[in-house]
Amino acid sequence: MTRKSVLIAAVALLLVITPPTGLIPGWTPALATNVALTALALVGLNIIFGVAGMLAFGQAAFMVVPAYFAGVLERAGFSSGPAIVIGLVVGVLLARGLAELFVRLPGVYLAFGTLGFGFVVEGLARAFPAWTGGASGLVFSAGRAIGQEVWYVLAIVALFIGLAGYVLLMRGAMWRRLRTIKHDELVAWAVGIDVTRAKVSAFTIGCFYACVAGTLLCYYVGVVVPEDAGAQKSLSQIGMVIMGGPALALGPVVGASLVAWLFFAAGYGGHYESLVYGVAFLSAVLYTKNGLLGLLPQSWFDATPVKRLTATDDAESAAPSADPTRIGVCLRVQDVGKRFQGLVALEDVSFDVAAGEVFALVGPNGAGKSTLFNVICGIIEPTTGRVAVAGRDLAALPIHRRAPLIGRAFQVARLVPDLTAAENVMVRIDNITPDLSETERRMAALRQLKAFDLLQHADQPVSTLSIGQHKLIDLARAAAGDPVLVLLDEPAVGLTESELVHLQEVIRKLQRRGIAVVIVEHNIDFVSSVASRGLVLDSGRPVATGTMRDILADTRVQKIYFGALA
Repeated sequence: MTRKSVLIAAVALLLVITPPTGLIPGWTPALATNVALTALALVGLNIIFGVAGMLAFGQAAFMVVPAYFAGVLERAGFSSGPAIVIGLVVGVLLARGLAELFVRLPGVYLAFGTLGFGFVVEGLARAFPAWTGGASGLVFSAGRAIGQEVWYVLAIVALFIGLAGYVLLMRGAMWRRLRTIKHDELVAWAVGIDVTRAKVSAFTIGCFYACVAGTLLCYYVGVVVPEDAGAQKSLSQIGMVIMGGPALALGPVVGASLVAWLFFAAGYGGHYESLVYGVAFLSAVLYTKNGLLGLLPQSWFDATPVKRLTATDDAESAAPSADPTRIGVCLRVQDVGKRFQGLVALEDVSFDVAAGEVFALVGPNGAGKSTLFNVICGIIEPTTGRVAVAGRDLAALPIHRRAPLIGRAFQVARLVPDLTAAENVMVRIDNITPDLSETERRMAALRQLKAFDLLQHADQPVSTLSIGQHKLIDLARAAAGDPVLVLLDEPAVGLTESELVHLQEVIRKLQRRGIAVVIVEHNIDFVSSVASRGLVLDSGRPVATGTMRDILADTRVQKIYFGALA
């Protein structure tokens, strides 16, 4: 039995056994039932906020919406069973519809949008007292027919089912996808993730948890009031997730249990509940990286159930062989221009890159090199001109659908720090080869790392590795799945001499696989050693093109750029 299994078993045992025994003061079956149902809702919030990084304040509102619908239907003559089912369906459909709007909002605007939804639900509950009971609340009588013991068992079972669902969902490709989105949405798009779809799915699943937990909680308590959908409830729920441990399966359980018990304890000292909650919240934020569970070794939370390949595995399978069908022009940039209002970033840029060729883009800072990369990747649209890869016009392809054709390594390696080197490579493989199994994806990632002499770092979190290793892992990720084109943005920056030699060999390996490489680099000695041809840009305009020897011998380049490029 692993340490993780022991931890889960211990928490489960405490959760189930201690309330009836009275070993902990105040930890009664009634309080534990409330905590279990609250924690079930927080498991969903953990997916939205803890895993995917969406700061959403509407979880409390989604807890009461299906309950209000069910209560209104019961008043209209429906029996409890159908009323609850209809309420849940309405709640989930509403969550899905609002997700399409909310997840497109950047940063704090998402928080404001979901917070506004909570105010709308609270306002509607007050505005129609004939249906909702108004400020006095809507009473549910059906739950009173169930005894406390049954409610306690039901709550515990529901929580365990919810946790099991979380563990099954938040693993493998979905876990890597959402962690990448949380860390860097631009990288997520570039490796092939449809960020909007992924965030909509995470938001909807999280709200489904809230709908189920909220309905059960309202029937257990016997009443729902407008304040249950308010901002204070949602803010306290975010706090519980942070205190317990965001993105950790048991974080919501720990956070909800701690807050509920502290409120009970503070009740003996007057009205200091908010003070106690505030002290606990600030302590968790200031002194623990990942909540209370963050104090435990992170290896306890490793849940990768696949074969571990090592450096002793068959080296012949490490590097894919060259594709003989990759011939002719791979990348064609034709008359590309880009204007940002009155600023000309690119103008009349044209060049071709053949399969297996290394092509250099050089020029001083602000010359438009990164803008051109962004146009090729689909991050920005050109004002004029066209880009084609492998004979395919990219105009109609969004950024995430260009990933199978184009791999990109960034100037600053934008890796997900809490994923391992292998998992960072797998993020791209997940999206360009979705038919592979989890084990096959991991094996493909390890073969890729082995081809780049990085296999020894496969299971290390990238936060523990050096800048040079980050650069090489970023390149390995960009080349995973054998795209026809790889874009390298200043790959030599920050590398030692030995790492530069290694990088040269890595680029030659890409050439031998028939991959075209376009490289932006200020280190002229390095770029001259790997690139056969190049293009010089100045203020977005082409100045010289041809072989690297011809470019460096051009008097215009020597006069205008040599100082900047040296």
